Amino acid sequence: MKPRPSARGITTVNALLDLPTLISVATRLVNREALSEAEEAIANLHSTAVSDELVEVVRAAIVDGTDPLGAAYCVIRSPQQRRSTGQTFTPVEAVLGMFTWAEAQGEIARIVDPGAGTGRYVLHGLRQNPRAIGIASEMDPLVALLLRANATALGLAERLAIFIGDYRTLELEPITGRTLFIGNPPYVRHHDILPSWKEWYSDSLKALGHAASKLAGLHLHFFVKTLDLARPGDLGCFITAAEWLDVNYGQSMRDMLTNGLGGRAIFVVAPEVPVFGDAMVSACITCFEPGTTEENIEFRTIDNLEQLLDLTGGHFADKKAAQAQRTWSILLRNQDVVRNEAFVDLGELFKVSRGQVTGKNSVWVAKDNRFGIPAEYLIPAITDAADIIHSGGRIADVHALRRVIALPAVLDDLPREEYLAVQEFLRWARSQDADKGWIAQHRSPWWRVNMSKPAPQIVVTYMGRRPPVFAVNAAGAGIINVAHGLYAKVALPEQSVEKLVTWLNSNVSQDLGRVYAGGLTKFEPSEVARLRIPSVDLLREGFE
Repeated sequence: MKPRPSARGITTVNALLDLPTLISVATRLVNREALSEAEEAIANLHSTAVSDELVEVVRAAIVDGTDPLGAAYCVIRSPQQRRSTGQTFTPVEAVLGMFTWAEAQGEIARIVDPGAGTGRYVLHGLRQNPRAIGIASEMDPLVALLLRANATALGLAERLAIFIGDYRTLELEPITGRTLFIGNPPYVRHHDILPSWKEWYSDSLKALGHAASKLAGLHLHFFVKTLDLARPGDLGCFITAAEWLDVNYGQSMRDMLTNGLGGRAIFVVAPEVPVFGDAMVSACITCFEPGTTEENIEFRTIDNLEQLLDLTGGHFADKKAAQAQRTWSILLRNQDVVRNEAFVDLGELFKVSRGQVTGKNSVWVAKDNRFGIPAEYLIPAITDAADIIHSGGRIADVHALRRVIALPAVLDDLPREEYLAVQEFLRWARSQDADKGWIAQHRSPWWRVNMSKPAPQIVVTYMGRRPPVFAVNAAGAGIINVAHGLYAKVALPEQSVEKLVTWLNSNVSQDLGRVYAGGLTKFEPSEVARLRIPSVDLLREGFE
C-alpha cells in the first residue's frame, strides 16, 4: 500500500477526516460476519450514514494502490496520540526495497507482519506473492478494522488472518515452506513498557544465553519473539530505530545477530531521510535469517529515499569482528578500519568529559563587565558551539571568547570595592532567578560556578544537524556544557594532536550519533570515546 496518495487519493482522504465516517466506510467495505467482537464494537460505537459513492471511491483508491483509510487515520490521530502505542507509517520505498531483498532469497510461503497497522507490508507482499498466506498482528481493533477493509477491497481477505493482540503472544502453526517476518515493529520506549513484559524480555534472552537490559524498546522485544517463532530457513526484515547499534541495551540485539538470529544485512538510513515522518529518529533496516551459517554481515548507509529501493551494494564485516565491537556504527565505515590493529577507541587515549554546567548561561556567561567584577573571576571559555564550528580546527585567540563568571565560595575576604561590585551582580542574578534553579539549589554556595578544572586539549561540539566539530584548544580555554572536552591520557606532540583533529573532522560522520526529537544528532561522551582513531604510535609518528 502506498503511504502517499495520488491527487484523487488526497481528495478521498479529505472526505474521511472524521472518525465516524472513516470507521463507517471501512465497515461497509468488509464482510461484517468476519469482524471480531472488538472490531464489531468499534463499528457500532461510531456508526454513521455514508454514501455509496464515497464507499466506492475509497474502494477504487485502495485498488489503485493507495491507503486512504490509513492516511486519514494519521490525520485524525495525531503523532502524539499514536506515540504511546508506537504507531508510525512507512514510506513506500522502504516497503518495496525490503520485499525485493526478501524475495531475492527465494520463494515465500507465509508473510508475518508483527505490527501490521493498515497493512502496507503484508498486503503488498500478498499481492506480489499470490501463493503466499499472510498473518497480520495488530493490537488496536480500530486499526485492524481498517486493515481488514483494505484486504477485502483488494480481494486478499481469504488469504489473510488478522491477530488482534500483542505480537509477543502470537503462536504460529508449522507450514511447509519459508516464512517471512517483515514490517515496522512499533516504536515504544522502555518507560511505557509494563514491568511484566520487561521481565519477559529479560527471561527470554537469558534462556537464549544472552545478557539483557530492561531499558530496551518494544521493537527489540519483537526481534526476540521472532527468533522464538522462526525456524531455520525463515527470513526477517524489520525497519526500526537505529539506536540499538550503539547503546548498551542494544548489546543483546548485536549478540543475537551474530549468534542465533542470523544477521544478514544492516542498512542504516541517514538522519535527514524521512523514514518515520512523525518520529524523528535514525532508522535502520535489519535483514536476518535464523540458523544461517553466513560468516559475514553486510553494512551500508542509505542517503536518500530512492536508495531504499535497492538494498544491496554494501561492504561486508566478519561476524567475529562484529562481535568484538562494542558499537556497530563503526562497521558502516570501511571495514579495514575495524580490523586494523593500528586503530583504537578514542577513549583509550583521551578522557571525554562534559563541559561545566552553569545553571543559567544567560546570567553566568558575561557579554560585558558592566558590574565591574574582578578580572580574575572572569574565565575565558567556550560558551557557544559556534566558537568551535568557526574556529577552523584551532582555538587560539583567547580575547575572542566570552567569559564565565566564576566567583569564589567566600566573598567576605574581598576588598570593599570588589565586594560591592560582586554584591551588585548577585542582586541582579537573583532578579533573574539564577538562585532558584535545580543546579543553583544543589551547589554551595548557589553562586559558585566551578571553572577550576584544567582546560581540555581538544574540544568538540556534541549536538546539531551536522557531524560534530573538533578543535585544538590552543588558547587553553575552559568549557561549559555546550561542548565536550578531550583530556589526553598519553602525552602527544602538538603536531600529532593537530593532525588528529584534522582526521576527526574528516572522518566522523553524523550517522555515528543518535537522532533525537526535532532531528538533532547528539554525541554523548561515551559515544565520542568509542570513535575509532589512529593508534598512539601512528599519532606520534605522524600520518596522512
